[in-house]
Amino acid sequence: MSVANSGSRDELLRQDLPALTGLRFVAAFSVLVGHGFAWILADHETPGGVVFWVSQISGFGMTLFFVLSGFVIHYNYGKLVSTKGLRGVGAFLWARFARLYPLFLLMMLVYVALSSRTLALLSGNPERFGSILQALPYFLLSIHTWIYSLIGENPVIDAIGGGSPITWSISTEWFFYFAYPLLAWLILRARTPRLAAALALLWSALWIAVTVGLHDWSGAIDAWAVRHYGPIAGTQEHFQTSFVRWLLYFSPYVRLGEFLLGTLVAQLYINLERRPTSNRENFVGTVVFFTAVISIAMITYLNYSAIAYLTNGPNSGANMACTNLVCKMNMNFALAPTAALLIFCGARYRNIGSRVLALRPVLLLGGASYSIYLVHDVVLGIAVKLTGSAKHSIVYDSAKLVLLLVVVLAISLALYTFYEAPARKWLRGRRRGASVSSAVQATTSSGVSR
Repeated sequence: MSVANSGSRDELLRQDLPALTGLRFVAAFSVLVGHGFAWILADHETPGGVVFWVSQISGFGMTLFFVLSGFVIHYNYGKLVSTKGLRGVGAFLWARFARLYPLFLLMMLVYVALSSRTLALLSGNPERFGSILQALPYFLLSIHTWIYSLIGENPVIDAIGGGSPITWSISTEWFFYFAYPLLAWLILRARTPRLAAALALLWSALWIAVTVGLHDWSGAIDAWAVRHYGPIAGTQEHFQTSFVRWLLYFSPYVRLGEFLLGTLVAQLYINLERRPTSNRENFVGTVVFFTAVISIAMITYLNYSAIAYLTNGPNSGANMACTNLVCKMNMNFALAPTAALLIFCGARYRNIGSRVLALRPVLLLGGASYSIYLVHDVVLGIAVKLTGSAKHSIVYDSAKLVLLLVVVLAISLALYTFYEAPARKWLRGRRRGASVSSAVQATTSSGVSR
């Protein structure tokens, strides 16, 4: 797609940025591989071993999703929501609905069908199915991460099962979408590269302080949660379902920092978009890009080195024992600056990294990244149940994992080609007219984080 020669910034049809589509695949594949190692190779995990470390890459994938989402939302919709009033906001939200909900609703049917609570209902034990009925309104409205609430003995996020907890990030994204129109006009006021860069740095410093402060207060927060909700909300025995885990990892209120960093980096890119890139700048940008790639491993090590060699693993509350600054952000912002650098440099500079991200197979898989994300947990879970609990060799389980990765990618490509993309196109076609500008249509190629 080319830039429309309209002569007005308000009427600019954004350029296609293929590296961002490639990064969408990187994010989805990171989550897939991390969860794949955790699901399939769990029997081979040792304290501080390869399985442990590869499993942590899913955390980078989620951060990359959120920062990339902020970038592409601001890049594609900033002018629309800030200049077209309520009609522009409506067009923006409809475009997001068309992008996310068709596949989301289909997969929710799958999750409910595969839930152990549904299977219990079919077996003549309807008691547990009631939690699905109570939780469905939260999921269908996509607000299940906005509050911490218990249904029976489970938080809302876990009240349906069958793979549905993976949709937590969809709920968190929707909070971002409703918040963004309130902030877009302010971000757009950073009209110079220097100001946009300064704001991105200041925001990073502020959010580091916020997330580290919340970590330092996590003991007091945890004690309050146990008093208010009961032991299920505590970190010591139920870390994954704890209030602290919800607040620092699942809730949109802390993850908003990653999304807004992405919007500020997008504003920096927009300010530089029409400036030609010199050879010197391209060289520096390439060095920064690959430095960011290397830093992923370094920061991941700092994130989890304090708990890597504990036999009780990272989900037992040991996260509360972090002492270094980076580890205190391991549930949210630690890798956000790295993700921001990858996105900006991948979009603006030309090098072997950006060329790999723009390869046709990578772009095809990047288009299917949302399907990869929503499908993978179901496939991995079914595989574990079908193969039983018998232990096998590392060679056998590694081969099984590779096969499952291929299966997930194949199913996701089919879903994207024959359902997700056609449904999105059809829904967008239902809302024609002045309220849907060319900026909305441009997002089909530039994409969103999932």
